[in-house]
Amino acid sequence: MDSIARQGAGESDGVTLDDLLAVSSGGPPRFFSPIVPSSSSSSSSSSSSSSSRPMMLYVPGLDGTGFAASSQFESLSRHYDLVALNVPVGDRATFDELESKSKSKSKAKAKRTAATNDPKVFLIGESMGGLLSLGVASRRPDLVDRLVLVNPASSFDKSPWPAVGPLLPNLPEQLYAGLPYALAPVLFDPPRLVQGAVAAAVAAAEAGAPGARGVAAATGDPVVGLAAAAEELARLFPALGQLSNIIPRDTLAHRLAVLADGCAAVNAPGVLEKINVPTLAIVSSADALIPSAEEGPRLRRAMPKCAIEVLDGASHAALQEQGVDLVGLLKRNAFLPRTADDPPALSRDAAFAPPSPAELERAFESLSFLRKVVSPVFFSTRADGVVVPGLDAVPLGDARSGEGRPVLLVGNHQTLAPDLGFLVQEFITERNVLIRGLAHPGGGGGGPGGGLSAFTTFGAVPVSGKNFYNLLAAGEVVLLFPGGVREAFKRKNEDYKLFWPSKPEFIRMAVRHGATIVPFAAVGAEDGIDIVADSDDVARLPFGLGDGAIRRSKAVPAARAVDTRVTEDGDAEELFVQPICVPKAPQRYYFKFGRPIETAGLHAEGFSKDEEKVRAMYGDVRREVEDGIDWLLRKRTEDPFGDTLTRGVWEAASGGKQAPTFNP
Repeated sequence: MDSIARQGAGESDGVTLDDLLAVSSGGPPRFFSPIVPSSSSSSSSSSSSSSSRPMMLYVPGLDGTGFAASSQFESLSRHYDLVALNVPVGDRATFDELESKSKSKSKAKAKRTAATNDPKVFLIGESMGGLLSLGVASRRPDLVDRLVLVNPASSFDKSPWPAVGPLLPNLPEQLYAGLPYALAPVLFDPPRLVQGAVAAAVAAAEAGAPGARGVAAATGDPVVGLAAAAEELARLFPALGQLSNIIPRDTLAHRLAVLADGCAAVNAPGVLEKINVPTLAIVSSADALIPSAEEGPRLRRAMPKCAIEVLDGASHAALQEQGVDLVGLLKRNAFLPRTADDPPALSRDAAFAPPSPAELERAFESLSFLRKVVSPVFFSTRADGVVVPGLDAVPLGDARSGEGRPVLLVGNHQTLAPDLGFLVQEFITERNVLIRGLAHPGGGGGGPGGGLSAFTTFGAVPVSGKNFYNLLAAGEVVLLFPGGVREAFKRKNEDYKLFWPSKPEFIRMAVRHGATIVPFAAVGAEDGIDIVADSDDVARLPFGLGDGAIRRSKAVPAARAVDTRVTEDGDAEELFVQPICVPKAPQRYYFKFGRPIETAGLHAEGFSKDEEKVRAMYGDVRREVEDGIDWLLRKRTEDPFGDTLTRGVWEAASGGKQAPTFNP
């Protein structure tokens, strides 16, 4: 599919802007395919390829042609069944009617999806089209699988245009004909526009093109060179000169009213908040038409599943600017359909969307400073007991294979869990696996970037038997801290102690799914803090402060219906009261993954019914964690770069390369 419709300069076998303008119909709005197969392509091949791709519906801006983003169409068509909306010049459809037209096309695609098990519907709206797309997603989110907004006009009501716009249709005809050129610096970034035109003219001249460009190259005449640039500018943006025909005065007046109505509908209280569709808002930092730079963060705050990409220095018509790659932005945010050539997915769970490359980049960046300070190192243990550097000995192969056998990582919680993000990051970067955590439902634990909300983005789910079962059933690599909040919010003088219940809560579940259990130990974080007040101290605060803190703690949802550590083991109650800590000199972080414990086939043998065997395996896991902690505490004294200052100087001198550690 190599024929692309361009603005007023379509190829011989493509649909062009002139083709659409030649249709004098005043309506109704219509969808068309801007990409037409070349004559050399077989129709059967094209049809098969199209039916196997998700549909992308492109909803244009104020121009209504469906061609404003045409420079992106060819690359988009390699991944999507691309369809564009055209709103004819004489059409007077209202915001609701235009929205309904987009919904009807999405509905038709949904029927095709149900009939053929076809991929999903992507809705991409630019400027006014972004406003219409938000309207569709708010009223029929079931019809939209992914939503892409490019400088959406949902911020139109916060710009000067509601006041200035109605004056433009009243301009005399001759002045109105020149309006597109007057608005060019607002629609496009002038320096980029001219730079692109001049670069194209120079390239053509160097290639020996005839006419003014060749003369300019030969003579170096600046006047001729500017004329060549202007000619190139007209070739690159032919629709600019036709804007007064594309949007005559009465059409402009109508579409300004559509924008006003759309903003009132979309920005009504509670509308954006209920759009639970994965959304990517692409906004230009130098949009001089509407305040897109401020609109992106507003949409991200309001919409539950909205990510933003900021195009630095780009104008309102960003998709027409040189260097803006829409497909690249979609890929970076996991909005591009997966292909057979893609690396394996981070997760096997079909019900979970792993973080996108952009989310990973931001999360890892948030860890970069602490990573430089603590320089974490990892070790793993082979089945024969040999300890090796890195994570190579952790048996994750089964979890990524067609067998879908899960892996259960079981370890100790360090106080406040500042090390958790490094665990997640290391498995992603070294093994291309996202470990799925079981987190306290009240917010205990952290994640890449800190906080349970960030950890949840990376696949954590609240601790419960059902969630635990579902993760193992999906063949995931699951992260479990049996000590829970009691271990994460330690009291004074409890460094590196385990607070596991005596009952083997997780063993039977692992056996039922044939999971490989990998015990692990972590040290270093608890040496970098000093607890000055724990939950017991907080409970004793005067003037009702302590009672209030304990009361709020008990209102937090519990991870366990019955905590056997209290009822059977005689331990202190698990309180969701974070200890008050002061930092000490930071220490290096160390992680050791122990010898794997296989459970495949044990369920069929009735292993879980033998209480003695279950408790023995539970004891083995706990001892492996405790032995791992002791091993790390002992071996770290052999680390030539265990001292933070010495290590920092060495790593700075080596250009950021990580300092070596002890030999296992």
